[in-house]
Amino acid sequence: MYKRKQISAEPSKIKQPKLAAINSSGEPWKQVFSDANTAFRENKFKESVALFSRALGMYPNHITIMDCRAAAYEKLNELDLALKDALSIIKLAPKEARGYLRAGKVLSLQQKHKQAVSVYKRALTRVDSQDKRYLQIKSMMAIAEKKASPPPSFDFMRILPYDIISLIFSMLSFDRRIQCTGVSQTWRGFALGWSGMWRDLDFGDRKVSYATIKKYLGYAKGRHVRRLAMMDADQNRMKKILQLLIDENCQYIEDLDFVRCEIPTTSLPRMLRLVGKHVKSMRVDECDIQVATVFKEVLPRCTLLTHLSMLGIETGDMEDLRQNTLPSLVSHLRLSISGEANLNWILAQCRGVNVLEVKTTDVPIRDAFIKLMTMPYLKEMHYTVGSNYRVNTRWPLPDRTTTTPGLETCSVRGDMSFTGELLAGVIRKEYQNLKHLSMLDCTSMDTTLARLAMDPGLPCLEVLEIDKMIVLEEWNLHTIISSCPTIQELSMSWNSGVTDSVLSDIQTVTKKLRRLDLSHCNSITGVGLQQVVQAHRETLEKLKLNNCQRISSDAIRWAYDVLGRRVVECKYDN
Repeated sequence: MYKRKQISAEPSKIKQPKLAAINSSGEPWKQVFSDANTAFRENKFKESVALFSRALGMYPNHITIMDCRAAAYEKLNELDLALKDALSIIKLAPKEARGYLRAGKVLSLQQKHKQAVSVYKRALTRVDSQDKRYLQIKSMMAIAEKKASPPPSFDFMRILPYDIISLIFSMLSFDRRIQCTGVSQTWRGFALGWSGMWRDLDFGDRKVSYATIKKYLGYAKGRHVRRLAMMDADQNRMKKILQLLIDENCQYIEDLDFVRCEIPTTSLPRMLRLVGKHVKSMRVDECDIQVATVFKEVLPRCTLLTHLSMLGIETGDMEDLRQNTLPSLVSHLRLSISGEANLNWILAQCRGVNVLEVKTTDVPIRDAFIKLMTMPYLKEMHYTVGSNYRVNTRWPLPDRTTTTPGLETCSVRGDMSFTGELLAGVIRKEYQNLKHLSMLDCTSMDTTLARLAMDPGLPCLEVLEIDKMIVLEEWNLHTIISSCPTIQELSMSWNSGVTDSVLSDIQTVTKKLRRLDLSHCNSITGVGLQQVVQAHRETLEKLKLNNCQRISSDAIRWAYDVLGRRVVECKYDN
């Protein structure tokens, strides 16, 4: 008997630890509730709903468990179930704030703001005013009331005159205008029917589908399109788009802007022959077309072309071209070119150029100097030798077409052939017109600029950039600044000759200083900085002090306080 009793007792001893694990708190639902909360915190909302439901099965009508399950339903966007739990809480505990808050929140999420307001109002009559959630109910009701009765809105499309609406839309980018079509039927109707909507089709580098482009051109009915801009398009895509311009009869297109595109050399001339009679501006930067092809196939078909950009493309074989003359109306020209004969031939064909930007690796300015100095209408000249310089991607170039002679901007970068003798040739011819002079990495340059600043002088000079001109000593800089009181933008970075004494000249002589770059000038101190800032604090728009090691941190902070952090730039290399 004793043995049988002992054996029968063993199973209960074996199961005991399991029961103890479940009933560790004495109440099984609490362990399940704890697991549900853990799942909720870990964003396992489906699991938490199941666990909260299990806990409710163990402890029916428990308000806290019900509220937590409603919160989990919210996260799962099952708002009807969340509202059902919230209303159950209100029914079970009409004086408990949590049910009303949960119901009001769920109704607001369902955009039923008026019903949410009525729930909050009922709560204010039943919940004790001393309850810590009472003020929260009032604030939530105020928010719901605002949403339930929003201020009246007016569609300006129905109020403003057509001309005013057209003016507003004309100031928006193409992307913004497309976005406006989704605002309302009124906006969409105006946008799709407004001729200016399709004037500037700038797709940039976005991979807009061919079907979408075709749809836009269909809305435009061809005649309204004035500009088409594309980037990074392969040959197949470009072939389809050029054919589409023909199919939609875009005969009034004026501006073709292609960057890094694979242009089919047969499709482009055909498109220009059929619908390119009015093209005035063309950009083919970094495309797989050659300069020779542009002069052979494009210019003869675009008799009105005035703006042409060919940066970053191959020159091609121009030997046959150089045997002929192809006078052009181009007034704004940017090109990458190789070969002295090729550049001089192009300059001879484009005698009317106002703005010229040349980027080359093998044609120093000395070899084209005579042609450049005899161009009758040249206003801006940017000449870069070498591949280490970032190309100016601004486009279109400033529209300053003029017949008034006189070079106003001269910028030379990376050219060892640009000597004091050539600089003298530029200044003695153009000293009465020159407003912008920039020389960067012209290592053969001497101190000629200091002599020319006195005779014949630079009476109109507004922008002077002489970065890394280590040949200029302190007295040379004194002479230049003292002789050019009209300078507004001055860049002298990496010049050891820049001292506090030179900055004193800027303080006393320079009339209106807008921009000043003193980066890497390690001979200046806070004393010189203070002189410049106090004299020009009203006009300074940018002051660069990068890696000026002798200017103290206190002086930099003072400059920040006087001019503002947007004006002062001060960084140090580690």
